[in-house]
Amino acid sequence: MVKKDKESKRKSSGKKTEAGREKPPKKEVEQKTVKERKASRKEVDIDKWIEENIRDFVNLSGLSILGLSDAQYVELLHDILTQLYGSPTTRTDVETVVKRYNRHRETINELIANRVVQMFESLTPNLLDFIVASVKDSVLVVAPRIYEQVVREKRTDLIEVLRIKWFNAWVNRRYKIPPVTCPKCGFNSLMPDLTCLVCGASVSESQLRKHVSFEEGLKRLASELPCGELKELLNYDLVLLNSAGIRKPTELKTPVDIEVYLTPEEKKIIREAYTSRCRTVGNEGSK
Repeated sequence: MVKKDKESKRKSSGKKTEAGREKPPKKEVEQKTVKERKASRKEVDIDKWIEENIRDFVNLSGLSILGLSDAQYVELLHDILTQLYGSPTTRTDVETVVKRYNRHRETINELIANRVVQMFESLTPNLLDFIVASVKDSVLVVAPRIYEQVVREKRTDLIEVLRIKWFNAWVNRRYKIPPVTCPKCGFNSLMPDLTCLVCGASVSESQLRKHVSFEEGLKRLASELPCGELKELLNYDLVLLNSAGIRKPTELKTPVDIEVYLTPEEKKIIREAYTSRCRTVGNEGSK
């Protein structure tokens, strides 16, 4: 009997309370406490936090230069601030969110600039300044939408910055050779169909010829080609044109090449160059 009583005591893992009930094991108590603590932890209402702190964030981050209303800032920055805030189960102050913004300022500002363009049809001078300063490769999307407004504000400084950014973005994102410059806006944005991606202009072949000094370029090409290639060029009615200059139609065509059909006068330039340089005894087919 004594042995059985001892075994019975060993099987009982809990302790007796004063009322005679058995206490749960310590591990179960700890797990229950953790669960209760998690259940009692309330998530932060992000929408409310943003509305209450939007003005402080805007002032501390420097985004007050945009000159928007609180409601406009909330619409513009809501998703960004939600990401910057982090976990809704922690309490984060405005200063911490601003520090996170500052660590990724350039990337975030480009995102903000693109959203501003989508939100507003008409842009104030401050918004234009911010957009042009903030965009990088996204200028390929932004420039066509804001060009007219920049021109209307007579901001030649912003136009020049946009041109440079457009050129670099095109080489980075589209093709290593930029298109021909547009006679109207000056961007490297004239497509093979003679329409401009930035200002939307449709350019005539005569305007194109005048803009790129086509005749001088053709003379230069005719003076540089070996006689054999110059003779071959006589058999074609067109040449290729891009921002690098005039090229033979037999070369590999790029996505930005414009086909320019030669006039009788322009074909005469090639013929005269061939006659003067190559139609001599022993010079046929040589340089």
